[in-house]
Amino acid sequence: MNYKIGKSNNSNPDIAIREATAQLNNPKLILFFSGVEAFVHYASEMKKKFPDAVSMGATTFAAFCKEGAYKETLMVIGFEDGIKCEAGLLEDADVYPLKYVEQVEKCAASFKKPENTICLEFASALISCEELVLSTLNAVLSKKKIPVFGGSAGDRGRAEQTIIALNGAVYQNACVFVIIENLGGKIRLYRENIYKPTRHYFKSTKVDVRKRIVYEYDNKPAATVMANALGVNVSELPKYLDSYPLGRIIGNEMFIVANNQVVNGSGMEYHARIYNNSQMVLLEPDDYKTVLQKTLSQARQECNRPSLTLMVNCLARSILFESNGELNQFATTVGNALGNYVGFAGYGEQLNQQHFNQTMVLAVFE
Repeated sequence: MNYKIGKSNNSNPDIAIREATAQLNNPKLILFFSGVEAFVHYASEMKKKFPDAVSMGATTFAAFCKEGAYKETLMVIGFEDGIKCEAGLLEDADVYPLKYVEQVEKCAASFKKPENTICLEFASALISCEELVLSTLNAVLSKKKIPVFGGSAGDRGRAEQTIIALNGAVYQNACVFVIIENLGGKIRLYRENIYKPTRHYFKSTKVDVRKRIVYEYDNKPAATVMANALGVNVSELPKYLDSYPLGRIIGNEMFIVANNQVVNGSGMEYHARIYNNSQMVLLEPDDYKTVLQKTLSQARQECNRPSLTLMVNCLARSILFESNGELNQFATTVGNALGNYVGFAGYGEQLNQQHFNQTMVLAVFE
């Protein structure tokens, strides 16, 4: 696989484009990440400079590569060869993306090696569209056994605005996706949780699925159940919400659901859907350095010659690492284990049929 990674923190967006893409010659696919401020300009200029390439990007809290974590930086990767790709767009993502399912069918038609293929998607954040997007993508891709991998766009962490781009056009209510076949080997997917279950389990019994609000657990007010599990008053809940997310249990797997806020003193609003009669568990922080080493060791054992890794690291995780002064160390630790990679930090992560939060997902290319 032949690719080039570039970056620039120049405040002049034209200079930043020039510096970040200096090594690119004739890319087939360009992925790029930056802050919100100059993103629209980057998207437009990227398409002008490389009109024959698929160019796809997302705004981010921070961009990652093996040299470290970078804020207010344009990060670019251009694939020159070693891949086959087709890109598409799902608009009206928070209402009815399924009406664009033919885009997915068209893009997926020529891919015949699912073990070497993924669908990478970037979704608009802050509009609760992710589950609808995933159902649309998987309506086609699950039949072809092509896994879906990606994340929601990010911003500075204030939930103000996120933007995604495809081929020079920008969107705030859509999903952009590209199906990528690795011509040189398999693509292996990994998901990392740095929170562990407590002894507090409960079942959702009154839910507004679309609004991502749970009103009752075990037929009791959801906020009261959460507060009792934490040993605090409901009025104290907000200061615990970031550190104690929930786990939604599906079979033998557990997916993290981040708290958003207390609703009317009794309900709980989340950043991912919880369905009626979902089995839930209160989570608490684990030793994230130990967990990360385990994740990276497994990936390296199963793919001892990685050529490239794509990463989505939740914005909340990134803020946690930054608050501990360890965001850059986290980024370089991933690079030391897996070599070249690029990643971004947004408001949610997606893998196959599931949307979740406060998680890292990796796609490791042989």
